[in-house]
Amino acid sequence: MKLAITISGGGALGIGPLQFMRRLEDDLGFALADHGSAFAGTSTGSIVAAGLCTGYTASELYNLYRDNLSAIFTKVSAAKILTSNYYRYDNSKLKKLLQQKFRYKMYEFKKPIYIPATFMNGDSVEKVWDRGDGMSDQWFAVLSSCSAPTYFDTVSRNKDGKKEIYCDGGLWANDPIMVLESGLNKAKEFKGDYKILSFNTGMLRPNNAPKDKSVIGWGKYILEEWVARTGNSGYYEACANLGDKNVLRVAPKVDSKYSMDDLSVVDKVSNIWDALYEEIGADVRKFIKSTVAGAKITPAK
Repeated sequence: MKLAITISGGGALGIGPLQFMRRLEDDLGFALADHGSAFAGTSTGSIVAAGLCTGYTASELYNLYRDNLSAIFTKVSAAKILTSNYYRYDNSKLKKLLQQKFRYKMYEFKKPIYIPATFMNGDSVEKVWDRGDGMSDQWFAVLSSCSAPTYFDTVSRNKDGKKEIYCDGGLWANDPIMVLESGLNKAKEFKGDYKILSFNTGMLRPNNAPKDKSVIGWGKYILEEWVARTGNSGYYEACANLGDKNVLRVAPKVDSKYSMDDLSVVDKVSNIWDALYEEIGADVRKFIKSTVAGAKITPAK
């Protein structure tokens, strides 16, 4: 039985799952990068997924977030809001960071990886970057998946004389669990013999009807509330396909919303996931142990 790992989008909130993962690695005695057989991630989750697939430990990725979040969320001029191409943050530092960390081609990933993005000028908007994309740059795949509307600008490249434009994969697969399952069902070496460990970066919180029901109000509500929940149906479908015991979703319950670009809550979010580990860490370790034959699981500290 193989282990596949998914991480959903959520901007700076990605620090939470990484806190949980580094606790896991400490207690398991091995890195998720080494024992995970496949990875999928959307938006900020694509950074984590690509990092794990490259071989980074959860602690290394956690530190990568802590050291670079303020640079990643560098605000553009206030005058930008008045233009026809509005976004809040300059993606140039994020681009440079990704180019440094993921400098190879897609085919050079050693394990299966699936990164949803949204194709803005083609016949189909659903784009999944995987190893079949060959000579495409790893960093570009991750950057395209991270380009959340209103937060970052779209990204583009020229291919075969045509300009391709991409934005965040969270528009259709914020939680890439079904993207992962679909990809692995095509992979001959898996043959349905795998379990999925899914991290819900956005966490679980109550849904309240919008107070502003104008066109703008509904648009904001759908973008900020329901785009982030697009993985819920995929989770139920994965459970139906693989069986409940073969799919484990990890997500803390919270009472209020945490904005993906609010860096003041990073420590609080990290602590929330740390508390979750104290609550369910043993169950998650047991789930992982069932996928790793002969693995030595060290006792929780």
